[in-house]
Amino acid sequence: MVGELVTLQQTNAALMEEIIKEIAERNDTGEVVFLHKQTHEILSYPAPDRSGYNEYDYLAEEVLAITDAAPDLYIQFDPPDTRESYKIMEGFVETLQNEKLKVLLLGSLNSKKPFRNFRNAIEIEGIEDGWYDYKDAYMQMSVRDKL
Repeated sequence: MVGELVTLQQTNAALMEEIIKEIAERNDTGEVVFLHKQTHEILSYPAPDRSGYNEYDYLAEEVLAITDAAPDLYIQFDPPDTRESYKIMEGFVETLQNEKLKVLLLGSLNSKKPFRNFRNAIEIEGIEDGWYDYKDAYMQMSVRDKL
């Protein structure tokens, strides 16, 4: 009986980690995500400010019709806005040990097109993997915090 309980808890923990990753990935791509508290069903639609036009209005309407009918059963996760995305990039820069690299990346963040220049700089410096690992961990932590 105790062994079965431990296995069930491990299965639930593994399932929750997969759910957290899924929500974080969808938020990272600009989707508004809803998690059903009991069934763990995930519903999402592209955030209106990210899609650029109303191509996905029907999807947003469908999801909102479901979640608005039972708002207490859903947890909403919004994608990071521009300000938060900028802070995530600053946080990554602070983790770096190489001072020259820090200066380079901070310079890219203080330029006219910070997002594009930051992306270009991490590609040129070959640190994309570190950046994506940091961002993934940040996004997942944000989901965990809300849960």
